[in-house]
Amino acid sequence: MVCSKKRLLIGMLMIMIMALPSVGLAGSQDFALVNDSAVDIVGLWVAPANSDNWEENLLEGAYLPAGYSVPITFDNSNNVQWWNIKIKDSNGKVFKWENKDYDLTQISEITFRLKDANNAVINYK
Repeated sequence: MVCSKKRLLIGMLMIMIMALPSVGLAGSQDFALVNDSAVDIVGLWVAPANSDNWEENLLEGAYLPAGYSVPITFDNSNNVQWWNIKIKDSNGKVFKWENKDYDLTQISEITFRLKDANNAVINYK
């Protein structure tokens, strides 16, 4: 009994130690994407507010099912503060929020919602 408790404690400590480096790698621009719609999200792009280049799809090879959330992490080696956001749904619709200057260093969560088949909103906190 004591041995199994000791193993459990050691296992928990190892998990915590392994998790620590990944916490240190998280950037201040990282956020959780919440899909509060009836469609899957198949594409997510973020771009510096002063750029026309959307870079790569941050969900490439994956998708975010309706009703779920996922942590989004990406490189910000240029220390960009203000961002534009683009989302593509499973129906092929693309929604952009440009020139809004979203400060991802202050946003921890972005929620995607469809207003109707052709219009969507994002809310953040």
